[in-house]
Amino acid sequence: MRRWVGCFLLLGLLSAVSSAFALTLEVRLRDEVVVFQETLTLGDVAEVSYPDPRWEKVLRGLSLGALPPQGERVISPQEIYARVVRQGVPGLDYIYFSGASVSRVRRGGVPVARETLEDEIRKALRERFPGAERIEVTLLEESGIILPTPEFTVVLPKTLKPWGVQGADIVAGDGTQKKTVRFALSIYRPVVRARKDLTVHETIGPEDVTVSVEPVSFETEKTCATLEEVLGKPVRKTIRAGDPVVPTALGKDVLVKRGDLVTMVAEYGGIVVTTTGKARGEGTLGDRIIVENISSRKRVEGIIVDERTVRVVVR
Repeated sequence: MRRWVGCFLLLGLLSAVSSAFALTLEVRLRDEVVVFQETLTLGDVAEVSYPDPRWEKVLRGLSLGALPPQGERVISPQEIYARVVRQGVPGLDYIYFSGASVSRVRRGGVPVARETLEDEIRKALRERFPGAERIEVTLLEESGIILPTPEFTVVLPKTLKPWGVQGADIVAGDGTQKKTVRFALSIYRPVVRARKDLTVHETIGPEDVTVSVEPVSFETEKTCATLEEVLGKPVRKTIRAGDPVVPTALGKDVLVKRGDLVTMVAEYGGIVVTTTGKARGEGTLGDRIIVENISSRKRVEGIIVDERTVRVVVR
């Protein structure tokens, strides 16, 4: 390896800094360097020594720009000199170069194909959204990524939404590298919508709703996905025709429907009286409804105990 020693004088600094405090930056260039990240630093291509420890650390981390995915990049002393000067390092008087005349840098690792990356992101999304019918993922990166190992893990953020532009961390199998990628996401799942206007206290039947597979959006993220979730449920909030049905618009399962025959139970002190009645309203456990005594035709208020029993409210 050909040895090259050079020394650059930083003009203009001598007038601002006393010669007693003039400091020299030593940069010993490496001949050939293999890195696994896309962004190159001065510490990657050279041994850096500077009397001020804090600035030595800063200079080691000085960015030299990005590396191409393929091929190599040549870093010269002139390029390093120009980048260091722009930092305005206090007390810096000289930059002394030694080692190789230039540093040749190339990317190491294994390229990950775009299709492979999209497939792995889809697998992670299926675990996060098991009810999805279909998942569409389109990477927004212009090119693939390079990792130290062919194995990697997709880490989804906890706050990831099932639509729009999202991001995920791609972590190399050996844990030495992590890269965030952005992708356009569409997740399709069943959505229950109303066929007609549904009013408060109405019980939902099969003819009242329909199910279709749709992309998840802000409107449909929390909607019911199956008929089992809505059939037989009372409506708590008016649902317009075509609107998605959300759980918060529904009450609990109806235990007693209008017209059902129920057992009316009345307690007077220690005496319990039972008779047969007909429900004149409907509701779920704990709801108050009107029931009619079959024999006397008298109507009273009662509380639903179960699907066949109403406890009469004694005033």
